[in-house]
Amino acid sequence: MVSPAQAANAAQRLVAQGQSVWLDYISRSLITSGKLEQMVRDGTITGMTSNPTIFEKAVAGSNDYDAELAEVARRGDITPYDAFVEIAVTDIRAAADALRPVYDATHAVDGYVSFELPPGIEHDVEKSVSEAKRLFALIARPNVMIKAPGTPAGVEALRQMIAAGVNANQTLMFSVDVYDATAEAYLAGLEERLAADLPIDRIASVASFFVSRVDTAIDAHLPEGSPLRGKAALANAQRAYGHFLKAFSGPRWERLAAAGAHVQRPLWASTGTKNPAYSDILYVEDLIAPHTVNTMPENTLQAVLDHLDVRPTLVAQLEHAEQVLSGVAAAGVDLAAVTARLLADGLASFEKDFLRLLDRVEAKVALAHVGAPPAAAALGALAPAADRRLGVFEHDKVVQRIWSGDHTVWKPDPTEITDRLGWLKLPETMAAEAGNLQAFALAAAADGLTTAVLLGMGGSSLAPEVLHATFGSAPGLLDLKVLDTTDPAQILAVERAIDLRHTLFIVASKSGGTIETLSHFSYFWEKIPDGRRFAVITDPGSALAKLASERKVRKTFLNPPDIGGRYSALSFFGLVPAALIGVDVARLLKHARDMMHACGDAVPAAQNPGAWLGAAIGEGALAGRDKLTLVLPPATRTLGYWIEQLIAESTGKEGRGIVPIEGEPLGEPAVYGNDRLFAALGDDARLAPLEAAGHPVVRLPFGGDPYQLGAEFFRWEFATAIAGNVLGINPFDQPNVQEAKDATNRILGGDQAPAATDSVADVLASVRAGDYIAITAYLPRDAGTIRELAALRLRLRDKYHVATTVGFGPRFLHSTGQLHKGGANNGVFLQLVTGGDPELTIPGKPFTFGQLKAAQALGDLASLVAHGRRVARTTMAQLQKEV
Repeated sequence: MVSPAQAANAAQRLVAQGQSVWLDYISRSLITSGKLEQMVRDGTITGMTSNPTIFEKAVAGSNDYDAELAEVARRGDITPYDAFVEIAVTDIRAAADALRPVYDATHAVDGYVSFELPPGIEHDVEKSVSEAKRLFALIARPNVMIKAPGTPAGVEALRQMIAAGVNANQTLMFSVDVYDATAEAYLAGLEERLAADLPIDRIASVASFFVSRVDTAIDAHLPEGSPLRGKAALANAQRAYGHFLKAFSGPRWERLAAAGAHVQRPLWASTGTKNPAYSDILYVEDLIAPHTVNTMPENTLQAVLDHLDVRPTLVAQLEHAEQVLSGVAAAGVDLAAVTARLLADGLASFEKDFLRLLDRVEAKVALAHVGAPPAAAALGALAPAADRRLGVFEHDKVVQRIWSGDHTVWKPDPTEITDRLGWLKLPETMAAEAGNLQAFALAAAADGLTTAVLLGMGGSSLAPEVLHATFGSAPGLLDLKVLDTTDPAQILAVERAIDLRHTLFIVASKSGGTIETLSHFSYFWEKIPDGRRFAVITDPGSALAKLASERKVRKTFLNPPDIGGRYSALSFFGLVPAALIGVDVARLLKHARDMMHACGDAVPAAQNPGAWLGAAIGEGALAGRDKLTLVLPPATRTLGYWIEQLIAESTGKEGRGIVPIEGEPLGEPAVYGNDRLFAALGDDARLAPLEAAGHPVVRLPFGGDPYQLGAEFFRWEFATAIAGNVLGINPFDQPNVQEAKDATNRILGGDQAPAATDSVADVLASVRAGDYIAITAYLPRDAGTIRELAALRLRLRDKYHVATTVGFGPRFLHSTGQLHKGGANNGVFLQLVTGGDPELTIPGKPFTFGQLKAAQALGDLASLVAHGRRVARTTMAQLQKEV
């Protein structure tokens, strides 16, 4: 590093030769630290250029912009581009102010900072000029230039910008022909102003001619050892300078100069050396000439200040430049084709960098909306492991690989992974359906329908149940009832509670073959065989889709097939029922979209809400704290139903897993073992003593807005996928679910039921620290039964000091059933049954709903026994006596 005095002398020698030294870099810290002002005072630089790559590095590499972006986020919805412009304008204004002394001292010749137009308008003159005028007015500094690329439209835009009084930087120029067109556009713009009797003495422009990239491209066409290697780029720029001398001389220019016009200076861009075999100042030392600018990256500037021999070099090489370019042509290199390709590649690279920049900005705005991950300190002893895991994620690019669809994040085999990642983009892709879903709901209400009955199981029913419990039904829209059972009493209760004449049935099944759902469909179709009273949600090509077509149902929603059921909350499976009850689907998806971007590949793992949560719960499970105890506010209490299925079915396999504990009230620290990890939405005063006792606690931000459910759906989905990576399992398959279904079918087909189980007393006597007790109740899911089971589970928890779960059959088979069979052998299962179910036939089937439920209970039991699980089969009354 050279001293400021040496740096100033080297830079000032270039300025004395007529060449301005600009810095090709900008960042908030460069400005706020005072370093920029110091560089200007020392004469190290006399101007600056910026571009999307520079801003992307500045935004991604620091927290300098977080506070301003958080303020932008608090003001409401804003596009990523507009958010970027806000933070960039702050920097550009500050840089212009720092350079203002140069601008004033040189009478508007120097002291400029450039800001680039966005991609997507490079071929549209009108949009380019309009945006250039807007940005120039917004920045409101005279020493700013707006950059437009060297496309035909960009060249014409420059002419109009100059005529309008907007300082312009024509960028991405590789061809001398484009340079000629740019110089002509500048002159024509000045002449237009002059003809309109407008001043031209404060109008400035540079023509940014890119250098080193030309050598990179042409060297690839030349043989090893060719004396032309590393020469073509300089010769091309030198030729452009020769054309500059001609363009800005003679009567036409003299007339403009007499009116105060400044020349449009050639600006040498892309002057950092890319080939390590070449001098680090190659693209500076042979391009020194009057009326030029060299914009340099920091490392090139430092090299120049350290060892550049400053002397005029360019003019003396004009003739040699033509010889070099003739040699290039003789070698078979088509310079015009090369420069055309460089322009196309430059535009593509610019767009890619700009989109990555917008991703960074959008992610930071989204983080401001959804809240940063909790402090790791709350994890207690788990914090070091979670931090290390986040470091692994960063090193192995786990988050980026998830977003790119890399199945090896989980398993070497892509089966049931690569075709199960569609949920990642649902917040964006489903946004286009919001209006259609609202129209569907309004039409249903207009037709006199007052109730929707959802016929579905697991992933098809839990999110709608959560949404209805949270939002209720909006006035004038439909009420919702969820039917996810084969219990005859429950089915009859739903039937009695509705008016069939005003009911819409939603038949929801991803596979189209769910036995419970098809049985419900058959039952209610016999009651009211009118397709207008049914809608179907299923995958394309399923048997249910075919049946829907045959029965001419009101509407068939074909869900994206690359989404597993438990990851489908933000798809048609969740959003169709949501729309019917009046949920603002667009708003729900907006919250989900914020979380999606906050969990995106532009966010470091430690700041990524989903990755952080996944690391915490995954490392918790590895450390033996595998009982993920959910603490939810009353308004969103039922979210636990959905999280329970997501976590249990995704992670409970290969002898490991995370056991979600939903609906278990918080107790005193003494009732808990060392296997708990508490996860709260918001805070709860009862967590403090648990934390003080050494239990890790996760507190997720919650502001009370029910629409945050959209964000939580996505957060937990991403966290679950991340936890799958930590545990080394595939979080998208369910290898043991089919077992219970097969066992059910065998019993329905006449196979013998399992032998008698151990007694409740014997099974409970086996409970040890680290176990959990699962009550699986094949009973009607009514208020009275729910209360009784809640009391029972607390007695069991407090007596045995283990976690407890409650599931109603067959509903839980589509939720925690996978964990029960595929997870660790630390579950103690109490299956509750009852007799005396009312007879309720299933049209077209040789068995009733009651027989189906009984077979499902026995099939579940058989599967548990086959896996060596500790299980007792009993009744509610008997269990109450035992506990």
